[in-house]
Amino acid sequence: MVWWLVAATVIVVALAVYAALLVGRLLGQRKVIQHAVAKRNENLVNDIRYIAKAMQEDRCGLSEGVIRVSNLLLALQTPELIDWAQRFPSVFQLYNAVKELPTHEARNTLPLQQRMRQDLEREAEEKALEKLILQEAEALTQLSVNAL
Repeated sequence: MVWWLVAATVIVVALAVYAALLVGRLLGQRKVIQHAVAKRNENLVNDIRYIAKAMQEDRCGLSEGVIRVSNLLLALQTPELIDWAQRFPSVFQLYNAVKELPTHEARNTLPLQQRMRQDLEREAEEKALEKLILQEAEALTQLSVNAL
């Protein structure tokens, strides 16, 4: 009878040690993942600030800038869901207006009249939102990983 008790104790202790090792690995993996997410978010925020600054300095067109910034904002991983469209409404308004427009080769295959019409629509939307987008771009240049 003592033999069974000793065997059961050894098995339970072995399983407890194995469980502790697995928990330790899990905690280590979580730290690695958190570090990777933090680094990724830091890179994304740096890119967002750079593009926002380029938009302010007219080194990047507003349409191109809002497409890039919007996608980068949506790629950020935050503990709580952030409604970026509410924080930067003009950026996302222009983004929604131009996101479906064809680019590169697809644009070149369009008839000239259609391209010109799309350009006029895009430019009118940019002109209407320019001041607000540039104000939001200023806020984007101040975006911080810690503020997420």
